[in-house]
Parts: sequence; C-alpha cells; structure tokens
Amino acid sequence: MTLHHLLSHTSGLPNHFAIDGWFNEDFHRKTSELEFTSLIAKLSPLFEPGGDYLYSNLGYFLLGKVIEKSTKESYLRSIQKYIYEPLNMMESGVALGFQSYADKVRGYQWKVGGGYQEQISKNMSLFGAGASIYTSVNDLHRFDLALYGDDFLSDKSKKRLFSPQHPYSWRIESIPITQGLEVNVHTYDGKFDGYSTMMTRFIDDKHSIIILSNTGISYFLKQQLTLDIAGVLYGQNVPNRKNDPTLSLIKGVVSGNFNHTFNGLKAEKNNFDFNEQSLSSLAFELLWANIASDSLKLFAFIKSEFPKSPRAKLNLQRACEHRLAKNVENRVSICS
Repeated sequence: MTLHHLLSHTSGLPNHFAIDGWFNEDFHRKTSELEFTSLIAKLSPLFEPGGDYLYSNLGYFLLGKVIEKSTKESYLRSIQKYIYEPLNMMESGVALGFQSYADKVRGYQWKVGGGYQEQISKNMSLFGAGASIYTSVNDLHRFDLALYGDDFLSDKSKKRLFSPQHPYSWRIESIPITQGLEVNVHTYDGKFDGYSTMMTRFIDDKHSIIILSNTGISYFLKQQLTLDIAGVLYGQNVPNRKNDPTLSLIKGVVSGNFNHTFNGLKAEKNNFDFNEQSLSSLAFELLWANIASDSLKLFAFIKSEFPKSPRAKLNLQRACEHRLAKNVENRVSICS
C-alpha cells in the first residue's frame, strides 16, 4: 500500500464507519490517536491496493500521520506553515479533540417534529487529515487562485493532483450548462455531522462556486445549486424551482409539517415532475438525521413511483436494513 493508493482512495481501506464502536460516544472520548492507528492496522483491506476505488477517510488520517513523521511537526503546524501562512488563509485552522470553537459555525441536522438540533461533538483528532480542517469562503477562494499559478504547487504536482485517470479526491469532469455548452471543472465536496460543502472550479474561465452549509444539505442539492449559479455565470435564466417537490418536502421537514406536505404531494402527484435522485437524496438525509419513519415512507413512495428502477428498490432495502431504521414502528409493513 503506497501513498498514491491513500491519496487516490484505491488503498482498499474501508471508511471510518467500519471501526468497531465508531458510533459509540465513549469510543471518541477514550480512544487515543495511537490506539486508533492500531485499530486501522487490524482492518482487512476490502481489495488489493490499486484494484478498485473506495472513498476512505482512514487513508487520509494515515496520510496526516505520514506528514507528522516526515516533518517532525504536528499536522496543524505543517498545514499552517505550508498552506495557510503562504496563502494568507487567516480564517482557517485544524480542529483538535473535543475543543470548543465558540466563534465558529456549529453543525446542525433536522430533528423530529421540525427545526434543527446541534450535532454532538466528536473527537476531531480521530479524523485528523481526513476531516478536521475548517475554513471560510474567502480562504478557499485564495486557495483556488493559488492553484492557477506555479508558486504554490509546481505544474508537475498539479498534473498529478488533477489527473483525469487517478485524481487525488477531486472530480475532473465536464458539466452541461446548456444543451450546446459544457465546461471543464474540478469539484470537491464533503459532508460531516451537519456540515456540507462543495467547491467547483471552472478552470477555463477561472470562475469558482463555493458552498458551505451547516445544515447538512445533500450532494444532489449542492450540485443543483451549483448548476443554477453556473447558469447565471454563463448568461442563462435562473430555473423556477417554486414547485420543486423535494424543496417543498424540505420546508415541511423544517416546519414540522412533513406528513401534511408529503400527503398533499401524493394526492396531487400527477401535477408534479418527481426526480428519483433528488427524492432519494432527501430520504437518505432524513434517515441520517434519525427521522427514520419518514425516510422509509419516502423510500417506499419512490419505489412505487419508479417501479422499473433497480436503484429505487435497492435504496429501500438499504434503508430498511440500516441501524437507524431498526426501531421504526411500521418498518415491517413498509419494507415488505
């Protein structure tokens, strides 16, 4: 297993959810970084290094330890020395342990009955280089601009970082703006306990769209918002999403009227254009927010609306088997 495998998510390591006890609060309070490294070492790779792709924060945690070994400095100090200070990223840092950052934005998720609830603190030292960095839109813009020059990263390093065949976490692709216009982008997104982010670099025109959310919005909605803004950048009209079913359901979740909104959409379903991917993203967000009953109902509705979709059937099955859905009162009837 090489650094390249860790950087490109081809190491075979599973994600941190595979660590026994990960969802137990005591695990985060009692496990040291050294003990965590030992637990990773005991995991069985899911495939031979280089044999497949699987996103793994554990690989990036280990990369952070490699940085500390090679620089003989903490990960925080290395990030400050080689990235933050040269690029004047003064609103960025690295979260450590359970340390409280009272001046920073907290992460929230939906709660049963409406509104939001603040997420329980995690031991950020167990995420390390995988998810412990915090920053701002302004600092990410500085980082973005630095990637266009050669003072921060050499041309050789950038070609390796943004290799279309084996990129280091970035998505290298073209996205459609109109039927006749596609633009080249580098995209990176992330999600963690109420925080959700997406950065899209329109590399031919040096546009950037940076989304930072503290309410855990889905990848689909981040992508949809990015495309809507991109359309404006390239002279297109803003889509009218006033009657978007997914956005209506989200308003229902936040206001505590999900069931009323959901039943209304079902009753008038012939008047709406349902998007399977959009609804599925919402259903998963409901599940991860531990609003499992509404999640299963929505997954079952998606399956009924898209009867020829293998993905709709699989998603319902996955949701029914999820640990957060085990105690749903009508789970058996929904999942059968």
